[in-house]
Amino acid sequence: MSSAAMSSNDTMMVIALVSFAVLGWLFCAFYTAGRARANGRNYHLWLTIGLLLGPIAFVLSLVLFRSIGERHRRQRYGEGGKYDVPEMMTCPGCGESVPRSYGSCQFCGASLSRGKRK
Repeated sequence: MSSAAMSSNDTMMVIALVSFAVLGWLFCAFYTAGRARANGRNYHLWLTIGLLLGPIAFVLSLVLFRSIGERHRRQRYGEGGKYDVPEMMTCPGCGESVPRSYGSCQFCGASLSRGKRK
């Protein structure tokens, strides 16, 4: 083989490796930001951290959000009696979903004291 053919193969290999590294780095950054959003944290802050630290931020997010994420899931989905989403009911007048804590429907104004639970 000629040296020109050898160098073009080497160049293509370097381009492929650099492309793979950049895509892996971006994956780490966006995965970290996604885990942050799912756990109630600032997406843009964690995206920046992920872009700066790459695989280190990826591992950090796996460890950190596994330890603090469970508490967020319990609050979000009601385990342990804690809710951050209001309990909903169906309005007897118009059939829309309305928070149970409301005294009257926000859509039609009907009283919600006798409505059925959704």
